Amino acid sequence: MDRPPFSPANFLSIRRRLGMSPHDVAREMRVLNNPVHPELVTAWESGVHPTEGQLFALADVLWCRTIELMGIEEPRTLAEHRIARQFSVPRLTRAIEMDAAEYMRAEAENRWPGNLRQTISLLRVLNISQRQLEAATGSRDVMHAPSFPADE
Repeated sequence: MDRPPFSPANFLSIRRRLGMSPHDVAREMRVLNNPVHPELVTAWESGVHPTEGQLFALADVLWCRTIELMGIEEPRTLAEHRIARQFSVPRLTRAIEMDAAEYMRAEAENRWPGNLRQTISLLRVLNISQRQLEAATGSRDVMHAPSFPADE
């Protein structure tokens, strides 16, 4: 999987504003069960992107919203909405009762294949509106997704 969007400049600015050194960040990442070396923290400032798990922990360590570290104003894609809310694919797909491979295709293709129950669950879990989902997927009828036998 690709690394999530990341703004080295935002990261550096937030870290400095908090008065934390790369060693401080690495130490706090270890506390969150996401061990990294200070050299990796410095590499993030130079343009290396953290993994999703590292990004989630980094936002917690720096007491900031994930989108601040992503360098975006608002999420625009299905993946950005998920990452902004600190959901891994497995955690989200369990919550909305969707096959992980199907969901990953949806992110890759920016389309929403979910049935009505999955759609409502996605909106609730990610705390997004129908309009935001439609904008992220380019679909105007996400609430009229095909139903499956389990929905009837």
